[in-house]
Amino acid sequence: MKKVFSFLFIVLMIFCFSPSVFAQGRGDIALGLRFTPDGGGFTGKFFLDQNFAIEAQLNAGGLFDGTSVSAVGLIEYNIVLPQPEWRIFFGGGIHFGVWDRYDDNSNQGIFGIDGIGGVSYTFKKVPIELSADFKPAINFVSDVAFFPHNIIGVAGRFYIPHAKRK
Repeated sequence: MKKVFSFLFIVLMIFCFSPSVFAQGRGDIALGLRFTPDGGGFTGKFFLDQNFAIEAQLNAGGLFDGTSVSAVGLIEYNIVLPQPEWRIFFGGGIHFGVWDRYDDNSNQGIFGIDGIGGVSYTFKKVPIELSADFKPAINFVSDVAFFPHNIIGVAGRFYIPHAKRK
């Protein structure tokens, strides 16, 4: 399990830092924590421009239906509201990881698709964002099934300033 967690942590770091090389728009990178009723994890987000963002998550879950560790990659479209601190976002992506279900007592590799929708608020004077989201998921491997972990979450992220490309 340590190897799986280490691998997923490295994947999250690659998702968080590699895209900054290619970003030409806003270029903001944010790192933080995401909390859910059955677990939580790390989240990293960066904006390609004012509306499009890529988010990576490393989640642990399963207080109610077995335990899981999963890495999630999402592409999100953000709608800036009349008060620019507020955004509505939606999108989708994929997840992979390990799920130890209670009903069959074995570790299973998982892979599937995710949807996401939510709202976020970025403070004006400090580089912190708070968000709430709904993220349903379906596994295709090892069994086609609804994935019940980390569906509803709240996150806090800190934006890291960096130099923009010329």
